[in-house]
Amino acid sequence: LKSQIAAIFANLSEHLECRPIMISHAVVKAIDALSAVDHGDTLQDCARALANLSSAEKAQHAIYRQGGFKTLDTLSHSDCETCKRYVAIALQFMASSVEVQRSFFADDALSLYLDVSTSASLDYQRTAAASFSSMSQTEEGRLMMKKDGINAVLRLCSHADLHVRRNAVCAVANLAASPEARQYIAMEGGVEVIRFASAANSDVDFLRDATRAMSSLAVDTAIREVMVSQEIPKSLSKLAKSADSETQRFASLALCNLCVGTQTQKESIVKQGVLRVLLFILRYPDLEVERRASLAIAALSLGSNQNRLQIVGCGFVRSLLEATSYPDLKLRQFALLALNGLVLSTEPTTKHNIVAENGLSSLLSVLKSCKDDESTHACIYLLGSLAEDIEILKAIVDMDSFFPFVVQKLGAAGSIETKRSAAYFLALLSEYQECHPRLQEANALESAVALISLVDEECQYYGAFALALLAKNKSFQVPLAKMGGVRPLVSIMASKHSNARHWAALALLKLADNFNNHITIAEEGGISALLAIGNGEGGVTVANLAKRAFDDVKQKWRKS
Repeated sequence: LKSQIAAIFANLSEHLECRPIMISHAVVKAIDALSAVDHGDTLQDCARALANLSSAEKAQHAIYRQGGFKTLDTLSHSDCETCKRYVAIALQFMASSVEVQRSFFADDALSLYLDVSTSASLDYQRTAAASFSSMSQTEEGRLMMKKDGINAVLRLCSHADLHVRRNAVCAVANLAASPEARQYIAMEGGVEVIRFASAANSDVDFLRDATRAMSSLAVDTAIREVMVSQEIPKSLSKLAKSADSETQRFASLALCNLCVGTQTQKESIVKQGVLRVLLFILRYPDLEVERRASLAIAALSLGSNQNRLQIVGCGFVRSLLEATSYPDLKLRQFALLALNGLVLSTEPTTKHNIVAENGLSSLLSVLKSCKDDESTHACIYLLGSLAEDIEILKAIVDMDSFFPFVVQKLGAAGSIETKRSAAYFLALLSEYQECHPRLQEANALESAVALISLVDEECQYYGAFALALLAKNKSFQVPLAKMGGVRPLVSIMASKHSNARHWAALALLKLADNFNNHITIAEEGGISALLAIGNGEGGVTVANLAKRAFDDVKQKWRKS
């Protein structure tokens, strides 16, 4: 009789319209009672009924509440292969429900899936891997697996069955997206497992999720060190040339994340042969890949002269300069960032290489065409770094076209970072005497005065430095005073904490060399400011200023 009842439940569960009615009448509890019967056909029908009922997504949590999961646990120990197959189907359906996963987490019910993952049954192992993949997509599932499930998932990544491997590595990739789970993956040897499995697999789906996992793991600083030491960059170099676009994108992202490390790590990455691959994907017709290659080069070049020289030697400069002309905003910004990283070298080779590749013309084109402030800032910053070399500075002066654009950015409503970069570039140009007439034509004198009036210490510093050098030019001394340069200089000198005080004092002294500026300096409080400098040149100038101011006042009194 019990066998017949179990068969009836199993047959009824085959029909979609019967399932809600069966669940509402708590048939699951009856199935649980029938599963206690030691009869093969009865157990098989019980498992079939639960498999059919749990296929209904809305019924899964109700089945769990009615004790269906415990029934499946009991049935999982059956010797009948058909029964096991139905149990495996039901378990996989149950694991796909978010509500059931929450109940798993509350009841600490992951043990059944851990048991079936170690079973000799391939159906059970496939079920475990697919269930882990489903659970890893939710926060509750990841928290539950973090404790005990990671070791099981990593073990399944090396399984002989492709379906098991695919679901297992998908679960690892999902888990790696969680900052809390990453450390557990690393502690369980996950980095080595993924590296070995990636080398042993050619399946596109598997490699796609493997690179996705590596791109997430590479975000963590501690895991990054482990990945570099285990030569993950070398593995990623091969995957970055994959015919599958998603695999290539994840591999390039992983490389980009790995390159943001210490100097030792960066130099180790370069030794693993990633530069040729980065050069390849920098020219690859995929925008995401090109962006990440540019960022990776920028990261590798920062903090390592050794890397900079190798990057330049591999021919990256031309490709990066070409990227600055691309219409894509992000790629242009990243390429400029990479070029900035290269020119920060103490070796002049990198700077001269950029100029040799017609880099100045490329930068001029960027300044003419770009509308975004970030690209403008990066371009002017790059110009400032290049201009530190006197030969390149002369080449910039000879081109003459840069001045109007840089001066314009000083007065435009851009970011303070752009103004700082432009101010530094202006300060370098001011050192070159032959450049002064062109600076005057480009209205750079007014910009220098405006810089020292900004409420930004760095702009004031560069502005005061530029004014001190420009004021050495006797033809500029009176125009600078008439433009209002004296008052902000006096204000800077009055600030005890300003780093620009020294240059402001020098600028004011040079302006005071001209007799026609004495009255203006006296009226703006320059005498007391210069008195604070001390004895010496300042003292003599103060005496001259005081005499001139007194004579002027006396002359005005006589006229009155």
